[in-house]
Amino acid sequence: MLFQNLSREMQMLWRALCVIQFCCLLVIYTYLGLTPHPENSVPVFNDLLMHFTGYTVAAMSISFACPGWAFWHRAAFLITYSFAIEVGQHFNPPRTFSLADMMANSGGVILGLCIVFLLTKYITPFTKLLYWKTSLHNQITSSES
Repeated sequence: MLFQNLSREMQMLWRALCVIQFCCLLVIYTYLGLTPHPENSVPVFNDLLMHFTGYTVAAMSISFACPGWAFWHRAAFLITYSFAIEVGQHFNPPRTFSLADMMANSGGVILGLCIVFLLTKYITPFTKLLYWKTSLHNQITSSES
């Protein structure tokens, strides 16, 4: 009901903003992942915690940008992206490839996707917002009628 009264333009803007925010996140993560000294841009206090938290946020972000993708598609995309950044660091001294970073990234992706899954399963307004302006939203709203 809340989202049904908004104009088509607002709905299109929402979907576009979801994709844009995810693209901006990827640009920021790529910059921080491949810059020789990221500590000049962001204070580093616990590297693995930052990786884990960052990829938890990325998993939530991709869920809004690509809500129709299956859980494993979103996970595969982000883990592959993470791996590519780590490989890129190998060729960008003083950065290095780190298996521990990969594990933290992957764990963050899984946690973020699980959070989205649980929120969509138990909180109807979240589900409607996530799938707003998609064919899945139409299925959700028609099943409520």
